[in-house]
Amino acid sequence: MKYLTLLPVILLTACASHAPRKIAAPPTPVGTPVSSDGLRTDEQLKEYHLGRYVDARDPLVMHEGHPLYRIETSARWDLRSNNATSPARRNTVQAPGASANDAVVAEVNKQRAATRAFTEQTATLNQRLAELGHAVEQTQEVAKQNLELKRDVVTLREQLDSLDAKLRDPKLPASSPSPSPEDKW
Repeated sequence: MKYLTLLPVILLTACASHAPRKIAAPPTPVGTPVSSDGLRTDEQLKEYHLGRYVDARDPLVMHEGHPLYRIETSARWDLRSNNATSPARRNTVQAPGASANDAVVAEVNKQRAATRAFTEQTATLNQRLAELGHAVEQTQEVAKQNLELKRDVVTLREQLDSLDAKLRDPKLPASSPSPSPEDKW
């Protein structure tokens, strides 16, 4: 019990401790904006002008002429030292090598050849479809003629059957032709 009375005294002495000390530090700005000149290289873009072309993935789609932008060199960190001996930064876009232009021209020529081949195949297919339509019309006409001939054959058979029945009928006397005198020799 004696210990319980000492507890408030100890707590009161803890509250009467010294005031906290203030440490003065110069303010440092966090995240100060820095110019990227000399730290990163800019990305270099090149514009290509394309004419009409057929989409390679879907031959039913045609693209109208439009500019195409390509990233020639992407932005990256400039790891060169930043002293007076380093060459000055160039902010101009360098002309792409002849191989890039040749590749684009080759691709456009390839697309044109594919379009020409597609057009020729379409014309051939249309011609063959017209010929097939003409053949179908002829086949239909022949089928109609065959149907008419079958009807004629059926009517002729009926007439022959009726004549055959008349000849075999005993009610009618069979008339025999009289021999002419010229038949006898």
